[in-house]
Amino acid sequence: METIKTNKELISQVEYLQSQLIEAHEIIDAIRGGEVDAFIIKNEDKNELYTLKSADKAYRIFIEKMNDGALTINKDGIILYSNSSFADLIDIPLVNITGFLFLNFIPDAYKNVVKELIETAWQEEESKAEIILPGKDNNVVPVLLSMNTFEIDGGIALSVIATDISLQKETLKQKKEMDKKDEFISIASHELKTPVTSIKGYVQILRFNFQKEGNIAAAELLNKVDNQVNKLTTLISDLLDVKKIENGQLQYHEDVFDFNELVNEILEETGHVLNKRYFDVQLAQTKLIYGDRNKIGQVITNLIDNAGKYSPSNTTICVNTIIEGNNIKFSVQDFGIGIPKGQQIKIFDRFFRVNGEKENTYSGLGLGLYISAEIIKRHKGLIGVESKENEGSTFYFELPFTN
Repeated sequence: METIKTNKELISQVEYLQSQLIEAHEIIDAIRGGEVDAFIIKNEDKNELYTLKSADKAYRIFIEKMNDGALTINKDGIILYSNSSFADLIDIPLVNITGFLFLNFIPDAYKNVVKELIETAWQEEESKAEIILPGKDNNVVPVLLSMNTFEIDGGIALSVIATDISLQKETLKQKKEMDKKDEFISIASHELKTPVTSIKGYVQILRFNFQKEGNIAAAELLNKVDNQVNKLTTLISDLLDVKKIENGQLQYHEDVFDFNELVNEILEETGHVLNKRYFDVQLAQTKLIYGDRNKIGQVITNLIDNAGKYSPSNTTICVNTIIEGNNIKFSVQDFGIGIPKGQQIKIFDRFFRVNGEKENTYSGLGLGLYISAEIIKRHKGLIGVESKENEGSTFYFELPFTN
């Protein structure tokens, strides 16, 4: 005969059942959220069955920490497991991924591609394909899908790795654009070299003839033309040097030379060009340098020209050398517009030019400092800059000496 339960006992049983129901819901939510390892399978009645499985904790942590999206899908294409990286990649809560068909998250344009990919993988052949997935903020994400079969709890499942290749795509795009630019620069610089040399020759002949005839005004105008041709010649030379540097074909003719003698020669040459600038020159005891005299002179010229270009008229440019250990340090200081701190790290990069309203008023392709840095590196030296915006810049390099 069944015992009749008291009201108190019935209330106790109801409370117990309610606690069990709450716990069950918590487990289901944990499974859906990927916090508990489980298979989620839809049966013929479309009901979901949850089967807990064991898992190696260290392996699980590794999968969860992956930057790549990681999925496990069964023969029916249902996602048995997803890490949080995949959820972040497609910007969908993890609870809305596990237990659903993998193809639900694939755009229509790529569904057939992914179906073929899955079929190939189930034949125990590694399969890969690039597709586009919808991402955050209505953006799209290029993804490389890689699939393999593996054994899991006595059965076979499909491992899917989704790798975000946005960065690789962007890098490849930039490289292609740079390659096109390099090809254009190489062709253009070679084609320009000969006619510019001819123009310079004709200008010099005309200037000589006008001077001989006493037509000083015409000679002065041709002198200005000659200066502009010199700038164009330097630009073409820089373009050719960049190509040679990148191909490892820039020739160096090394020998011992007097450093101060070279500095004084260049100061005399640039002094005629940089009018309305004053030089404050302080040179330490001269040293002998082993290297390419012309190439080192090219670096010195570039640093002095830049100081003149980016500093106001009637200001001073300080040129100094000091001895530091076994190195001689050469520096050029101007009191011009300066360089923002955040951009100083890139100042020696190829084609880099400082961004700003003031800087954009000055001509140049951003090659001189790149070439200078490569030349100094080739001589086992060091090059750098110290600058404050609106206060000026100091460019310097150090080279080992022989005496």
